[in-house]
Amino acid sequence: MASSVRLFWAPWSHYCVCAELQLAMKKVPATVVRVPYHDKAELIAATGQDYIPALAWDGRVVPWTEIPEFLEAERPEPTLYPNGQRGLATIVERWGHQVVEEKAWRSALAKMPAVFSDPKERWVFEEMQSRLRGPWHLLESRRTEFRDDLFAELGWVEATLTGREWLLGPPSLADCGVYGGLSPMRTVGEEVPEAMPNLRAWVARVEALRASGPVGASTPSPNHR
Repeated sequence: MASSVRLFWAPWSHYCVCAELQLAMKKVPATVVRVPYHDKAELIAATGQDYIPALAWDGRVVPWTEIPEFLEAERPEPTLYPNGQRGLATIVERWGHQVVEEKAWRSALAKMPAVFSDPKERWVFEEMQSRLRGPWHLLESRRTEFRDDLFAELGWVEATLTGREWLLGPPSLADCGVYGGLSPMRTVGEEVPEAMPNLRAWVARVEALRASGPVGASTPSPNHR
């Protein structure tokens, strides 16, 4: 058992949420180091790089791209790739990050500033995101459109979960990646529509797993705030 594990993390990052779920799935305890949006000095000093998530594991730095394979080697059971489905789990995880997350981020962005309690961090977030994506009032005016687009995409997840509790049968990296992708909507308190009961039940299961992990009660589900 590793004697020292730190997860450098932020709640608004889909990759960070995915990483914390992997640790929860593997039952690896870790100290969570919250990385401010506007200040990565501690992260850089500890890891020599400026991207989150990052693991510091008994003096070794594990960048975000290497976390699944590193954890699989260090903690083979339970596997992130059940029934030999390494390729499929990885493909679905990447779809969660590259497709679902962009739609979730657009849907949640106008509500995201309220998540930041530090006014300086919130100001930097608003400034950077408005430069990248346009004025806040325009983002807000299109939020219903963005939300509908997100849930149309998540219809594939709803269909996949028919008759099963997890995307690939047992819990896997696929669940971590897809939940990570949709996590911005949960961070800002958005609910899954009642018309998607499979997705709603799956989100509840994933969030129960998340609550058992290293971040746990420090980032409660919006349903429990």
